[in-house]
Amino acid sequence: MTEKNPAAAAPTPEEIEARLTDLRATVVSDVEELARRLAPASLKTAARSAAESTVADLRGRAQSTAADLKARLRSDAAAPLASTGAPTDGGLSPRERIQRLLDDARDGDPQALAIVTGLAAALAGLSAFALIKALRH
Repeated sequence: MTEKNPAAAAPTPEEIEARLTDLRATVVSDVEELARRLAPASLKTAARSAAESTVADLRGRAQSTAADLKARLRSDAAAPLASTGAPTDGGLSPRERIQRLLDDARDGDPQALAIVTGLAAALAGLSAFALIKALRH
């Protein structure tokens, strides 16, 4: 039978104390970092940063979509003109054109929806402006 050296396997009280001191320092550091991250000011800053990033992204998407829509509208406006310069819409009256636009919007056509929504928003804004102006005078 071989004898195991118990003194070599067991840590000394000083080694145990050193390990505990290191562990305490690590735990204190972790708790301080957690407290710093969960502080109301840090959470507010993180939320503000995320919101600003989202707004910037959405603003960029909206500008890109608006530019694409404008380009499409310009190309669509130029498309009905034949080489003779005459409209190729079959001679539709303005009333019939508006009816076709509204039908397309009801069917979910994105361009028609954008036009109708823009017109509705413009009319609502104009109505609010006129009402405020009327109430002031």
